[in-house]
Amino acid sequence: MPSKKFLMNVDQLVKETRDVPLVIFHCALSQLRGPTAARIYKETRQNVLSETDSTSPTKVLILRDGFTGFQDKFKDDAILVENWDKDVWASDWS
Repeated sequence: MPSKKFLMNVDQLVKETRDVPLVIFHCALSQLRGPTAARIYKETRQNVLSETDSTSPTKVLILRDGFTGFQDKFKDDAILVENWDKDVWASDWS
């Protein structure tokens, strides 16, 4: 979910992911927006889903080094990148 829409839609995101076992947040470097969104999501989850709700426990994680780090390490891995396209990922991003 784009950060511009996150605050207005976090309650709905919590409801949609109530039984998802792992939710990962990131931004470009995972230094500000990603960790902030993860904190807000976790707090909202505690407030929106009461303790009586039968939900699966959910881990909330932050992607280390953000999308930039992921891209540097895995841009050539067609298995990890959904809809991988050689022409898109062949660019030098550095």
